[in-house]
Amino acid sequence: MNDLVQRLRIALCELARSPRGTARELGRQLLGRLLAPGQPARLQALTRQAPLILQIETTNACNAVCVFCARSRMQRAVGVMPLPLFEKIVRDYAGMGGGPVSLTPVVGDALLDPHLLERLRLLRELPGINQVSLTTNAIALENYSDPEVCRLLESLYCLQVSIGGLDPRSYRTMFGVDRFPQVRRALDRLMRLNAGLPRPAHLTFAFRSNDWKFEARHRQELAEFRRRGVHINHIWSYANYSGQVASDAGLGLVVQPGGGKKRRACLYASVALSVCWDGAVTACGCADFEGNRLALGSAASRGLAQIWHGAGRAALLDAFGKGSLSSICRQCSAYQPDAAFAKPCFKEVRPHQPLPLEFYHHLWGG
Repeated sequence: MNDLVQRLRIALCELARSPRGTARELGRQLLGRLLAPGQPARLQALTRQAPLILQIETTNACNAVCVFCARSRMQRAVGVMPLPLFEKIVRDYAGMGGGPVSLTPVVGDALLDPHLLERLRLLRELPGINQVSLTTNAIALENYSDPEVCRLLESLYCLQVSIGGLDPRSYRTMFGVDRFPQVRRALDRLMRLNAGLPRPAHLTFAFRSNDWKFEARHRQELAEFRRRGVHINHIWSYANYSGQVASDAGLGLVVQPGGGKKRRACLYASVALSVCWDGAVTACGCADFEGNRLALGSAASRGLAQIWHGAGRAALLDAFGKGSLSSICRQCSAYQPDAAFAKPCFKEVRPHQPLPLEFYHHLWGG
């Protein structure tokens, strides 16, 4: 009953916050259900040779302690992916036909990777890699010079900045550190430098708050960001990292409950492959923050194609239809069925090709 009440509360708050937006989303969901029967087969055809996007966690170090993230519970070692391993992974991917690469860590922040700019250079020069994106909290942007930030922006199709609100108190509550002034300066710096580039990156400011009225309270400032070409994303209710993160009334934190029926294969595991900094490959770069609960092998010792087409991944996807899910999948609240491939953001998706901007805005982020 508590789960039902919480789901109803979330739905009602979404409707109150944006009645037109909620109505549009309900319409899209209805359309998706009508189109859904053919979508899993279409998705399987598109991903027969390779994932639609490869996620590479080059470091799991982080400089924030976000209340909605499970990283504080992480037991695996903190490290940085060696450059030879990185090059081996992206060459494996290019050999499968290549396509988009995300440098968003499973957990962590990519700007703390001391080899980030070198990795971006390798990706630019490697045939077959045609789109690069990442999400960061931008705290460490102050460690990069203006020319380095420009190189970063020029190398990326999408850069998403995750931010804990628009005032120091809200930021501290959500991100657990007092770095709001530095991040606010980083936002202005990114917009200014990006505007001067011949091929600017697509910027998203992803606000992570505990306030469902956030967009109404900050309407003018958000409008100014949009005027400067920034896409705005706001989340006030969160996934549960398969039961590792829970709602907290004292913080005003709303976490979506897990459970429920999951008869279709998960969309995230269907479209992406995720590699941790030490080469461990997981089927889920969303909830498997340890990188071992949905383990598929090691990219250090096996080829990505062998892992992608391996029995382990096939068994994991088949487990949804058989009702034999692992606990991490059973408890996860980030789950989306593969039938959701009917969403408009997937309409123009093609194997090995750059993904449409809507894919990043409505599913992936950075």
